[in-house]
Parts: sequence; C-alpha cells; structure tokens
Amino acid sequence: MAKKQASAKGANKSDTIREILSRQPKATVKEIKVGLQERGVKASDALINKIKQGRNRSKAGAKKSRARRNETSPISKADAIRGMLRELGVKARPRDVILALATRGVVVSSAQVSGVRKTLSRHRNSPAGRVAGSVSLDHLMAAKVLAKRLGGIEIAQHALASLAKIMEN
Repeated sequence: MAKKQASAKGANKSDTIREILSRQPKATVKEIKVGLQERGVKASDALINKIKQGRNRSKAGAKKSRARRNETSPISKADAIRGMLRELGVKARPRDVILALATRGVVVSSAQVSGVRKTLSRHRNSPAGRVAGSVSLDHLMAAKVLAKRLGGIEIAQHALASLAKIMEN
C-alpha cells in the first residue's frame, strides 16, 4: 500500500506535531491542534497524544537508565544485591541485605532484594546453577587439610556443625 501524501509544506503530520512540540514542549493537545490548523494539517487527538506521550516516555526512560547506575557506583544495584547475598547467604533476610548495602552506600528496597533472591533460587535449581554453586578445587584442598589437622572427616564434620550453630547466634 502506498504511503499517504505529505502535507502542503512537505512534512508529514507526525513531523509537524514534533516540530510544534519542540518549540512548545508543554503545549496541550488543543494548542497543538490550533498550530496544525494554521498550517493546514488535520490530525486526530489520538495521534497528537501518541506523539506527545512518546516524547515524554523516551525522556523518562533515559532518566531511569541513568538512575540505575550512578557515577559513584560502577556496578548495578542487582549486582550489589547478588554479591551481598553471596556473602550473607541466599537465605539472608531482605532487611539484613538492605542494611549491609546501606553501609556501603547502596540504597535498595526490600522488593528489589526479594526479586533478585528469587531469580537466584530459580537459577540454583537449574543444571547451570548447580555447576556455579559447586565447590572449587581450592575449597576441597582446604577441607582435606582441615580434616587431616582435626584427625578425620567425621571430627571435621562435627566441628563444622558446631561452628554453624555458633554462627547462627
């Protein structure tokens, strides 16, 4: 299907509306419609609204992406939450994560922490998540040295269980 002919001045309706908005960014739909009529262009309120709102959304999107990462923090909030959950454990309460991140200057909400934790738990159940959560060779070697120093695996397991109880309090 062929495109519609451009208006008398050579620009299409959308471009004419954008031009008016560039001169008067806060113009109402009625004001834009009057400007279009002066130029001999007819446009519906819906088209004017669509173009006007589209301009505002693109600006808001740009602000939002800048807000996600500020200049002082090289990582995103989600990355900071993931790192803190690795330090504190996946079962850490959101308020503990929020407090720990606040001491580092990262402000997050409880909903953000819960959302990131939920996605981490989903990935943990996948085969790729299990590989990522596996024990490294260095950890195995350290566990071997610990078991030898304590006198066997069973004693080391008992010691670690006792340590876990102490760490909970």
